[in-house]
Amino acid sequence: MVNRRRSAEAALLIGCCILASVLFSFDLTPFNNHEDPSLSSSPAPELQRYLLAKAKRRTPKGSIKTTSSSASVRSWANNHLEPVTVTPDPSRETVLFWHIPKSGGTTTKAIYECLHQTLASRVGSLPKFGHDKDEEIVAFHPWRDNGPTYVNVDTTGPVGIRHAEEMGLVPSGLADLIVTGYIGFAIEHLYDDAHKGRVLALFRHPVDRLVSKFYYNIVHDIIEIGKEHTIPDGRN
Repeated sequence: MVNRRRSAEAALLIGCCILASVLFSFDLTPFNNHEDPSLSSSPAPELQRYLLAKAKRRTPKGSIKTTSSSASVRSWANNHLEPVTVTPDPSRETVLFWHIPKSGGTTTKAIYECLHQTLASRVGSLPKFGHDKDEEIVAFHPWRDNGPTYVNVDTTGPVGIRHAEEMGLVPSGLADLIVTGYIGFAIEHLYDDAHKGRVLALFRHPVDRLVSKFYYNIVHDIIEIGKEHTIPDGRN
């Protein structure tokens, strides 16, 4: 078993090295030197036109909105989120956290809990806390009176997001942070023109994230060394 585990680890590390070498073999000059067109082998305006034309070919007519800066933004994102140029106002904005698995999501939630902020994720809807059948949206302490505060909704999947929309999660103003992996679906259904929000996320190198997920699955007996496995899509 030990030898098989070491073999699997070695194979994983070799694969990571190969992947890294492939990634770093690409010419990133046009992106790294965008501030000085003379240093780029492909001028930024040409790259923007190419990306815009590619997006138009792939996206049905009417589903994207073209701005003066030639950027393609989906209408719900353009209308349901505050521009980055607008100063944040916590009193009227609800933050949406895009939880990418194995990328610091648990740490982010722990920080918000320590700051005595109210979260909406999955905890508040668990039957063991007795609020999964509530007809009105409420915020409560799942474990103890001085512990973290959660809203009685589940925002980790489409069904729960739809339910949170019907309950009026964002208009209620109860949540300081909404956690979800379904970023587009949540923005489209939880926010509107009158209740705009902001999105934050933590990103991690894809190879590091995959290695972390691999060992997480081993520790929690989700996978067994020596068997073939498919890589999960990361939405759960």
